[in-house]
Amino acid sequence: MAEISSDITESYVSEVKELLEASRKDIINLKVSQNDPETMVSLLRKLHTIKGNSRMLGFPTIEKLSHALEDIYKSVKDGQVKNTDRLVRLVFTVADKISECASMILKRGSDAQNITLYLQYCDKLAAGELIDIESFLDEIKRERGEKIDDDEDDEFNEKVSEIQSIRIKLSRVNEIIASFDSMITREFHLKHQLAELQRFEEETGNHALSKIRKQFENDIFALETSIFSVQEQIFDLRMLPIGIVLRPLENTIALEAMNLNKKVRCSIPETDISIDKVILEELGDILMHLIRNALDHGIESPEERKAAGKSEEGCISISCVRETKHIEIRVTDDGQGLNYDKIRSKACKVYPERLEEIKNMSERELSQFLFQSGFSTKDSVTELSGRGVGLDVVWANVEKIKGRIKVESTPGEGTSFILRFPLSLSTLQGLFISSNRDKYLIPSQHIVDIIHRKKSEYINLQNQNYIKLEDQLIPCFSLSTLFDEQKSFNDKDADSILIAEYMEQRIGIIVEEVQQFVSLVVKPLPKAFRNFSILQGIVFDEHYDIVPILHVPDILKKFKSLRGYDIKKYEAATRKRTVRLLVIDDSDTTRQIEKTILEGAGFAVDTAFDGLDGLEKAKEKQYDLILTDKDMPRMTGLVLLDNLRRMEQYKDSPVVVVSADQTSDAIAEFDRLRASAIISKSAFERGKLISTVKELVGEA
Repeated sequence: MAEISSDITESYVSEVKELLEASRKDIINLKVSQNDPETMVSLLRKLHTIKGNSRMLGFPTIEKLSHALEDIYKSVKDGQVKNTDRLVRLVFTVADKISECASMILKRGSDAQNITLYLQYCDKLAAGELIDIESFLDEIKRERGEKIDDDEDDEFNEKVSEIQSIRIKLSRVNEIIASFDSMITREFHLKHQLAELQRFEEETGNHALSKIRKQFENDIFALETSIFSVQEQIFDLRMLPIGIVLRPLENTIALEAMNLNKKVRCSIPETDISIDKVILEELGDILMHLIRNALDHGIESPEERKAAGKSEEGCISISCVRETKHIEIRVTDDGQGLNYDKIRSKACKVYPERLEEIKNMSERELSQFLFQSGFSTKDSVTELSGRGVGLDVVWANVEKIKGRIKVESTPGEGTSFILRFPLSLSTLQGLFISSNRDKYLIPSQHIVDIIHRKKSEYINLQNQNYIKLEDQLIPCFSLSTLFDEQKSFNDKDADSILIAEYMEQRIGIIVEEVQQFVSLVVKPLPKAFRNFSILQGIVFDEHYDIVPILHVPDILKKFKSLRGYDIKKYEAATRKRTVRLLVIDDSDTTRQIEKTILEGAGFAVDTAFDGLDGLEKAKEKQYDLILTDKDMPRMTGLVLLDNLRRMEQYKDSPVVVVSADQTSDAIAEFDRLRASAIISKSAFERGKLISTVKELVGEA
């Protein structure tokens, strides 16, 4: 763990003393208000904050004392300990000790003190034992008399003139950053005016303006340098060492591994990288989910590792590398790696409508399913994971901090999750681009490359343009199609293409022009534009014009749906669609007759022996049409139809009822449940069955 900077230490000490002062007020209020629940929650939250921050920064004395106070008031909350004057006096004495330790940190860099006596009395009080508060205070005085002389005691009485730091709310820092953004935009405007002045000088030949213009240019350059320098210093106020989050993970890995009966060591090299506090708050949860996933899914049991010729002890490593204004974190385990066949099989079951697409996916594309909500390949559920909850949260949190995540895995050797995100969220980095003469900002986090291709270099497949890049065929779409398909001002011989990546899938976004790379503060969308999912905010350009920011994930989703539509049209025109039917009847003879007739007409047919069996099979696979009997054991056709209409995938699907019951009541009940057709068993005809099914599935 890298040494904590003095700025962080001073901020910590200041916050501890502020929280202690507020806690003292809560303690008094609790005594007066008969343990008001809201005040109790407020006090416990403050003590928990002191404890947690002390643990992260490595100040165990304050951590233990605040934890002891937390235990006392948890006992008070549970009614195990009475909130007496004796309790308040002891608690205030402990709070004074915490404040003293905090002051020592600034003087000596450590909070180390002998607090055995304090902890003994706190433990007794939390357990409900009676204590002699006077004896405690006398012992404290004797201890202080032996170890702290008057001069040393005085050094904890800080003078105003000696205060080296102040605390400032994060919201205030954000306001200052926003103000700097306005200054930068104004500075862009001045540069635009400078260019106009230079053009006027050249057009008129007025050389008298040259001296003024050059001085103006020098002043603007100096102003720009100063603004960016001060802005960077303001941004640094929100930066904290990443080690604050990494440090507790070693203990977490050790404890979780013991719970799973696995041997796992942890490798987290020290780093002095600092990142935005807003990012740091999300990063802890992200890393925790990835570690739990590695422990439960990745690292094998000692017996399995030994059988595979590995060391019984697994390893989880976390590495951090800084790249200009970005950071890359790699969470790696040396476990069994991803089972892509299992992922493919599970994906086919969960998404039957995408069966052909999933079968043709590469391993890289298959890894996207790991981040889908509820998707898990684990056969059994444990306390740690296996519920299909976790990696979807990771993806959402990575998106929140404007980052990207990808997976690399080798069967039998292990898996790596690679996170890449900016060091700060104070600004958004992106590209100003134009499409049909409109200007947009595309965030750089999802852009992996910018290329140029001649129109003749496109590969046209299934009515879709592709380009070949790194041995991969990438579909390309014009950005203008999202806004206006009719107009296009791009008559150049070559296209500018942004290669965008999301959920391990790449597409090319064709734009009219890539103008410049910028770093600006985002402003929220005006109310009139908040219903447009492909927009995520606005910025101002150098002309002080509003420029919308495009939301790349939604753009990729929309383009993907366009691509899917084109492929479906192509497939429909070139080959016969396989129509899947489910026949449900408790009579084996009836099932076989209907199955034989329908398969003879070219349909793929599955069967079920009653309504309950049919419902289970309908959940496992998507059918184009279902035929069912009315009267069956366990679940009737009416109940089955009612259940199907409640399911999203079958609420509008055709369901044909083949029944001997043709009474008006029965037909009325079928109509109420929206049966697509009713065929009488007494007048059953082969031709009528086939024509009815073909009409309902659109093949008549």
